[in-house]
Amino acid sequence: MIRLSVSDLETYRYWAAREDSTIEELVAELSGVAEPSHQMLASRAFHKALEELAVTDVHVLEQDGYRFDFQIEGELFVPAIRELKAEKPWMTPSGPVTLVGKVDALHGRTVRDYKLSERFEAERYTDSYQWRAYLAMFNCRRFVYDVFQCRYDTRDPTRVVIFDLHHFPLDAYPDMLVDLDCVIDELAEIVVKHVPQKVAA
Repeated sequence: MIRLSVSDLETYRYWAAREDSTIEELVAELSGVAEPSHQMLASRAFHKALEELAVTDVHVLEQDGYRFDFQIEGELFVPAIRELKAEKPWMTPSGPVTLVGKVDALHGRTVRDYKLSERFEAERYTDSYQWRAYLAMFNCRRFVYDVFQCRYDTRDPTRVVIFDLHHFPLDAYPDMLVDLDCVIDELAEIVVKHVPQKVAA
């Protein structure tokens, strides 16, 4: 049994898109030995803060040594169902796969995911396999990226200023599972050959 996370699919997509990428870099990422960047640590803290958020009128959030200053108008939409885990079996030529993941929020038949990013690039999210995987796993029709656009304080790297919020919806389409099949098949083959710790007897 091969165990893959939804984030593994994104790791593979980014790796495959770089012409100078090496298999060693991919293995390090999939094995969890690569050092997280400052932006990744800030994003983890931000997600944790939103997970525990109890109010919708937010000005400042503090979490794990980071301070997030909201300079956007309006209240945040905070669904009642948050941090929901799911698993879905998948068959590949390399063997059975268990695809695992955790969505930031679920509201009716809509999956929502929070992103903390210095730039909003629509194609980055459109090309992602993350939203396709979560729609398949939760049997939903719509996925919304809530992209919190930010800048990092040059004098204080632990202070993050959020100055815009983009809601970017994406819908399921007829050949979505076919596209997922292709990327999961490709990644499963690599994992069997190079990342044995993700394969259980």
